Amino acid sequence: MPEPARSMSPVLRHWGGGLACFLLTVGLAFGLRMLEWPSWQNPEYRLGGEMLLATHDAYHWVAGAEGFGLAVDHPMARMLRLMADASGLAPAVVAFWFPPALASLVAGIVFLWAWALGSMQAGVAAGLVASMAPGFLGRTLLGYYDTDLVTLFFPLLMTLAPACWAMRYMLLPQMVLRRLRAPAGLAALPGALLPARLRRRRAAPAGGAPLLREAPRPGDPLRPVWIVLLGLSGLLSWWAQEWHSVFPYLLRYNVALLGCMALVLGPGGRRGPLFLGALAYALPALGGLAGCVFDLILLATHAPEGRVLRRFLLHPRTVALLWLCVGLLLMRGEILTTLLTHADAYLKHSGDTRGAGPAALVYPSVAQSIIEVQDLSFAALFPYFHPWAEAAIAGLAGFLLLLFRRPGALFLLPLAALALLSTRLGGRMVMFGAPVVALGLTVPLAWLTRRLLPRALPGAASAWIAAVIAVALFVAPFAPMIPTLSQGPIINRRHAAALAQARAITPEDARLWLWWDWGYAAHYFARRATIADGAQHAGPSLYLPAAVFATDNARFARQIIRETSRQGNEPGRVFAGLDSAGAQALMDRLRSPGTPLVPGRGRQFIIASFEMLRLGFWISNFGNWNFVTRHGEGGALSIVPQALAYRLRTGEVRLMDSGSIIYPASIAVFDETGVTRRNYVQEWFDAHPDASARAQQAFLAGRRNVHFLFNRVTDEKLAMDEGIFSSLMVRLLLCDPQDPRISPYFKLVYDNVFARIYEVLPADGDAPRAPAQ
Repeated sequence: MPEPARSMSPVLRHWGGGLACFLLTVGLAFGLRMLEWPSWQNPEYRLGGEMLLATHDAYHWVAGAEGFGLAVDHPMARMLRLMADASGLAPAVVAFWFPPALASLVAGIVFLWAWALGSMQAGVAAGLVASMAPGFLGRTLLGYYDTDLVTLFFPLLMTLAPACWAMRYMLLPQMVLRRLRAPAGLAALPGALLPARLRRRRAAPAGGAPLLREAPRPGDPLRPVWIVLLGLSGLLSWWAQEWHSVFPYLLRYNVALLGCMALVLGPGGRRGPLFLGALAYALPALGGLAGCVFDLILLATHAPEGRVLRRFLLHPRTVALLWLCVGLLLMRGEILTTLLTHADAYLKHSGDTRGAGPAALVYPSVAQSIIEVQDLSFAALFPYFHPWAEAAIAGLAGFLLLLFRRPGALFLLPLAALALLSTRLGGRMVMFGAPVVALGLTVPLAWLTRRLLPRALPGAASAWIAAVIAVALFVAPFAPMIPTLSQGPIINRRHAAALAQARAITPEDARLWLWWDWGYAAHYFARRATIADGAQHAGPSLYLPAAVFATDNARFARQIIRETSRQGNEPGRVFAGLDSAGAQALMDRLRSPGTPLVPGRGRQFIIASFEMLRLGFWISNFGNWNFVTRHGEGGALSIVPQALAYRLRTGEVRLMDSGSIIYPASIAVFDETGVTRRNYVQEWFDAHPDASARAQQAFLAGRRNVHFLFNRVTDEKLAMDEGIFSSLMVRLLLCDPQDPRISPYFKLVYDNVFARIYEVLPADGDAPRAPAQ
């Protein structure tokens, strides 16, 4: 009779089920993210056959992957280059598709966290909620190849093994609280004041059950598998510092936390091995490969001849000395100075101080204009965690329960703190709260379901019921939301085409002047150096381009550009050694018509685009900065969301919602063929040169001092005051290139209606220009 087949090992069945759930979570996360793809079916989102990217920084990494710019050796560029080489695709194509793939892996890591915290089934919903959280989803959509992908990926991955190790061998926080409270409380308090449960435990016989059950799972905390996992996690933490500036602080928190947990949560008689196990993570995290030598020593203690070495390492003096070394590594270098610098950058002062002492200059601060670092109200935080504010609040409350029940959740505490500090540090930080809310929402729900459902349910049926409930309740609301979050590319197709054309019509050593937001895109499309970019957009690198684009004096703009070129195209050298009065005097001298034209060096080009006009308020605010008063005043500009109808013949703009009519000073309409512009005030005065003052006043009273710009391709509608309308950023785009206010200083070399490129003309005595490449 044949022997019956053996059933699958419970261990294999357990891990096989976990792998299946992991793959299910990643697959569902990616599938949900692909709901965004129909939103990209717009010809304006492509340049040729290439999809445009959705964030400025993506072009920084793509340019670096292709060998241009400062990002060539950054891990983000190297990773992109490797993926492009392996797939045979262009780096820009990989950068478009990779964000949803890596963000879906974040869902898988959150699943592993939920499994480690006690519920594999809850991990499916937890991973999906974390990956779909608007604060994270909005920064990891298609085309968002940026460090936001790794700022959440690495903190979750590099702490997973230490958290699992701590939860296996350390006490629960609630056990410690009871241990600290029980001896004095049970001995001193009158019995009538104690709960019945504690009265029974105090009355337990000496030989009966222990007063507090505090023993974690048995086993050796220094098992080789744990040493290897802790060491690899430490190396990952050490390597993560190359990816983003937040990681040096997070890994130091992790090291300090492990040491404190070994001290406070370590059971009696086991603190020594726990301290050494914590070092297996701490030393590689702080010292890299050199720190792994300690892990090799720990592995050697498991050999038969390693008992003496183990006793030596477990000696209290040895442990204290090793942790003293860790303390020195924690504080080495300029970590505190760097921390204060980064914190100060997010505090968004009105001014940006450069230099020290009497020569210190205060420039306008860019932080106020960057959406991702603008502050959020406390109530505004919750929709970034989940579409339902109630679910977000419940998730935060559930995370507090996790902290009490699972010591490993303490590794997620800084992520929760960063998310809540979005009220002060800016909206970008809110993404860190995604896994915190997801785990706090789903894992306690799984615990509650197991308690409430009948125990007669077979196996893990109650846990799977909880998982289905969690997916239905907390994941389903994301489906209709995902397409609405898609914002398309960060650069307009016409603007990108102009930058690509700049590569053909400018010499390789040319310097491009454009607003810093599109500096990285210029690196990629034009392969030319820019006066400012996503990394150089503070201090003089912010002020000088802003002064050029905000002024209504083309000669003054030309003087600034050529003076900067005379200083080697390094904005910081323009004001070197000047105090506030000297810096303002330099600007006044360059503005004066009596100052001869600055000769400068090399060839410079200035790029104006319709896209840039949306930032007109901030550009004018920065460009009108006064170094003495330390104040700038921007013009008025509105991106009109309402539906409008206009009549070019009569100069009427009708608000469709209210039916009210505005009579603006001018209207300009951009379409595929060109710009149609009517200046009604100028036309009236040209037609009525002899009009009386009363007639002039009557006409002006009926015309508001506002100018409308309509983009019929993108359906954008801008309304601006006279200050912004007369600025160079608008004039270069709207005016006839032969306008005598412009032509002596700038020469049009490219025009596609929505973007123009001008060359800055040389002064007498400049070196002759070489022909364009």
